[in-house]
Amino acid sequence: MKYIIEHYKNCKRFNEQYEEIYRFLLEAQKMEYNEHFHWGRFEWMNLHSMLDEDKLTQITMFKNDNDKIVGMLFYDTSYDDRTYIIYTVPDKELLNQMVDTICEREGHRAVIKVNSKDTVLCEILQEKQFVKKCKDVSVLELDLSKEMEYKIPEKYTLTPKSFVADNWKYQLVIHKGFDGEDIPDKWSDELFGYFARTISKGIVIQTFAIEKEEYCAHCGLWYSEGDTSYIEPVVTVPKDRGQGLAKAVVFESCSRARSKGAKRAIVLSDQAFYYKIGFECSSEVYCWEKMEEIQ
Repeated sequence: MKYIIEHYKNCKRFNEQYEEIYRFLLEAQKMEYNEHFHWGRFEWMNLHSMLDEDKLTQITMFKNDNDKIVGMLFYDTSYDDRTYIIYTVPDKELLNQMVDTICEREGHRAVIKVNSKDTVLCEILQEKQFVKKCKDVSVLELDLSKEMEYKIPEKYTLTPKSFVADNWKYQLVIHKGFDGEDIPDKWSDELFGYFARTISKGIVIQTFAIEKEEYCAHCGLWYSEGDTSYIEPVVTVPKDRGQGLAKAVVFESCSRARSKGAKRAIVLSDQAFYYKIGFECSSEVYCWEKMEEIQ
């Protein structure tokens, strides 16, 4: 069958299609070959201050005859970080149509980021003369049935579940934690409004380490239902590193997700820190590339 193609309708975050996409990604996360694109990744993308909003209409949906999304093409925050094929129906006809759509759109150079567990898509890409290139990232997982113990110096405290973050202090810990310098431009009221929407839905667990009202470290963890929770982002400001704060906020967030029903947490990273605190590699994501000769 030929699947119906529909694009993200406008360049607005959380537009009227968002709930439908969220439900699709909830279903997709049940398939291990999609684990690198948890719904929380899309949520965080839409909250990111550096989102390429003008490219949102490049997000593409593939629907069956019942008007249900069965496949999507994504980028992540920056349009340069593309293209991800996420699907719930392992139909080769669907995958061929999705790959052909990418090739038509990208012109002489097409790059597709594929999970190592996705044997069906890898086979199709080989048939279409794509070449497996460099590794993009690893998907690391933590079994939440394990003990998650941590210690931090007495001068720090971790925020309780009911904690309501100060918007500006939250922005500062993110900025400093990613080694930003000087004072950043304040995020727009609209963007803070999107954050309020997400917090009110209860789908993100935020844990901060605080010293004298200053936010020193942070872990965001996304979970609503199912087995898998998604970690994004984790930061510690430079002056407070080496105190065990990152481990503490990660483990505390994971513990809270476990109490809500999560069985594991995943993070997209190759940092030694995560292996050190007990994460293990679940899968890897590779770039597959096809170069066409320019006539």
